[in-house]
Parts: sequence; C-alpha cells; structure tokens
Amino acid sequence: MRSNTISEIANALRKGDDFLLATHVHPDGDGIGAEIALALGLKQLKKKVTIINSDPIPSNYCFLPLEGLFKDRVPRHAFFSCAVALECSEPERLGKMKEAFSGVETIINIDHHPGNSWFGDYNYVRTEACAVGEQVYDILKALKVRIDPGMAACIYTSILTDTGSFSYSNTTWRTHEIVEELIKLGVSPTDIYQEVYESNSPGKIQLLGQILSTLAFSSDKRVAWVTLTRKMFKDTRTSYEEAEGMINYARSIKTVDVAISFTELSSGKVKVSFRSKSQEQDVNKIAGMFNGGGHTRASGCVVDDTLENTRKKVLEKVLLYMKKTDK
Repeated sequence: MRSNTISEIANALRKGDDFLLATHVHPDGDGIGAEIALALGLKQLKKKVTIINSDPIPSNYCFLPLEGLFKDRVPRHAFFSCAVALECSEPERLGKMKEAFSGVETIINIDHHPGNSWFGDYNYVRTEACAVGEQVYDILKALKVRIDPGMAACIYTSILTDTGSFSYSNTTWRTHEIVEELIKLGVSPTDIYQEVYESNSPGKIQLLGQILSTLAFSSDKRVAWVTLTRKMFKDTRTSYEEAEGMINYARSIKTVDVAISFTELSSGKVKVSFRSKSQEQDVNKIAGMFNGGGHTRASGCVVDDTLENTRKKVLEKVLLYMKKTDK
C-alpha cells in the first residue's frame, strides 16, 4: 500500500477537533515522546487532546511535560473525532485501547515498522525513519507549529531511545540533523540521558541482577537469552516497563549475534523480544513465525504457552534460522 503524504496527514490533523492519542502496550521512550510532542503541537492549534495508553508510563519518562494530557481510562460519554496510533504495527498493539479506537470516525496510523498492517484511514508509515519521533517532528513542521523546548525534549527522547543512544544502524545523517535542531531549541542531551538511563530505582538494579543470573548461551555462544519471571518482578517490586532495554546486556556480548528475552506476563503468556547485531540476522522474520513483528534488528511477539515450552520452541526456530542464513 502507499503511505499517505505528510501533507495529507497534516490536513487530516487540521480537520479534527477532539483527539485521542495512544501508543503500544508497555510503552517505551519512542512512543511516549512522540505522542506527547504531537499532543502539544495539536494543542497549539487549539485542538482538544487526550492521551490514553494501555499501560502506565515508566517512571523514567515522567520528567517529560505530561501537562495533564494523560488519562487512565476513556472518560464516560467521551467523543473523539480522530484517533492517532503511534508506533503500532497493528490494532492489537494498542492493547486495551483497541476497542476505543474502533468507535472513532477517523484513525491515523503513524509508524515505522516494516510489518505494519495499514489499519488506519490515513497511514503514515516510513520504515526509513529512525523513530516515530522523527515522523512527528516532520508532521509538526508540516503543521507549522512552533516546536518549543518541551516538545523538543520529547522528540529527542523518542530518537535517543529508539536508536540505542545513536548506536543502532537506523541512526542516519537525518537523525543527527534533527538532533542538531533540537539542541538549538534548548534540549540538554546530558539531562535527558540522566533522566532516561540514570534514574533507576533500587528494585530495577536488583531486577537486573536476577535477570543476568539467568543468562544462557547456545553451544557456539552466538545466541544468548535471559528469562524474566513474574516472581522476579514481585520480589523486586518492579513493573514490566522497568525491564525495558535489559535484553541489550545479552546483545552486548562479543560473540552474540542474536539476543532473546523471555518475559512471563501476568496473563500467563510469554513476551519474547529479539535483538540482533546485523542485517543478516533478520529477527523480524523470526518474530513473524510466532505472529509477531517489528524491525530487522529489533522485534518481538507474545506466545500463549508456558515459559518452558515457549523457550524451547523459540530457541529451536532461532537456531534453525541461523543455520539456514549461514549457508
């Protein structure tokens, strides 16, 4: 399908009056930063905006200008003329918000995942974008709103987190061009880095210790995986959101090409995250084997099975896939 042009997206946003914004379940820095920046831009245009996510914001993103935009649930008798999904490849990624979106007249889908299902009435899907924050930056420019320091901090946070602090292959000259502009607008890279990565709770560090104690490898040490159980979260009094990014410790090991994390969810299902170091190991294809998806080097899925069975099935598929790609 053809992505709508940025002009078409901007015109659709201008037409709306009451907006509902949401990002994916277990929101991360990209989705949160992008939705706040877009919300603040729409408010500049005198629009009514409400952000409701399926899950709470992790505490390390609460320094962003939330400004009363967030609600825990859809207000009774609420009416929204337009709903915007950010960084959701399919409606299911909205979690509890999927039903709320189904009752809205116009849906705008803003995403950069290659496996997007084009579920919106308008779809702005750009797989070359380093983050949805980059897309929102371009949209705000098209809307001719003034990007103030708060909005700039949101976009910077989005880009910082989805590029792995500018270390992933999705980091381009365009990424740094935008970042240069954001710094000119007042962003402090040091302050934001400290808020996002250096404001951990004691429980989160204890959780990290427990996770690393589960680290295991394939026989050739090219695949590494960690396991997160419900008991770990309970013992450390941490949330699922606080485990974000911990898979990268396994990915950082010199011999490892593919890293995997297995997270036991409260529903009894298992969330599986994949990270790879090269384009040759396309973990999006692996996630697709389990009805998941994402990017070439960062993908995930949810498996309705026990932790032990899921780990066995996934590792079998990963090792077989890597054997085929090595030929």
